[in-house]
Amino acid sequence: MKRIYHIEPMYKSFIWAGRKLIDRFGIDTDLPNVGTIYCVIALPGELDNIVRETGEPLSAFYASNRELFACSDEVFPVRMTITCNEGFQSYQLHPDDAYALAHEGCRGKVSGAVTLDDEGHVGTWLFGHKVASLEEFKDCVERRDWNRLFDTLTVHDGDFVHTPAGVIHGGNGAGAVSATFGTNGDITYRFFDNDRDDPTRPLALDDVYACVHFPEVPFRAEPPHPVQVPGMKLITYHDVDGEYVALRMKVEGETSFGYDSFLFITCVAGAGSVGGTPIGLGETLLVPAGFGSFELQGDMDCIAISYHAKEA
Repeated sequence: MKRIYHIEPMYKSFIWAGRKLIDRFGIDTDLPNVGTIYCVIALPGELDNIVRETGEPLSAFYASNRELFACSDEVFPVRMTITCNEGFQSYQLHPDDAYALAHEGCRGKVSGAVTLDDEGHVGTWLFGHKVASLEEFKDCVERRDWNRLFDTLTVHDGDFVHTPAGVIHGGNGAGAVSATFGTNGDITYRFFDNDRDDPTRPLALDDVYACVHFPEVPFRAEPPHPVQVPGMKLITYHDVDGEYVALRMKVEGETSFGYDSFLFITCVAGAGSVGGTPIGLGETLLVPAGFGSFELQGDMDCIAISYHAKEA
């Protein structure tokens, strides 16, 4: 008999973080700030959620309970976080799987983000580059000519922005609380970090130069396309085999939902229940693959992540 599991969150302090997440989610922590709530991640010995019912790290739970995931990937495939950038992050990119596996021994990272609050804000993000060659890219970095280097992206509250591997991004955060979805990796290559002297945040210029695209790959801010079903507004932000499936469920009352693959669900506002299991603010539940249709009840806003393996 399949059951629903609780996934314990992890919290991490960052130089660019503040206390918004602590206050919003009522986090009990000794950390001076929290930049990211790791709702779902499985990097052994580094960032690895605990499964409450078994006491195992998520990576080990995945390895010993593959039938609950119905996934052919040998390594746990996805991650989901809640993030709030209240300062200057860095200028950076993430490698693809091939480069990360060859140089870091782990997966790379593709990801996407959406603000959790729709307050009508319109922002201009530094996102992607607009130079024609690696030589010009290096010259911009050496001269810190960010206006010549960076492209920009206009993003409205509620837009979903998918970040392919190798796309440069970063800089000043607006303090928005966002949900982020992606592959189960945490490799960041920085090429400018606001002149901080922090050995835990090294620059990696050679890796950046090896991973950046010429020309830059396409990207865009995608407005949400909610589907109204009885008792719930469902949004599918992203669904690409070998990457991740990103969903949002705005539940008002009661509804039934079914999904063939595994599904991690995090409550980001309100409270309710999933398949009869209570879920509160900031809590994450795992609904195993093949669980069948289940009830969602309450007045709550949830984000969810799943995965479909890429066919060989």
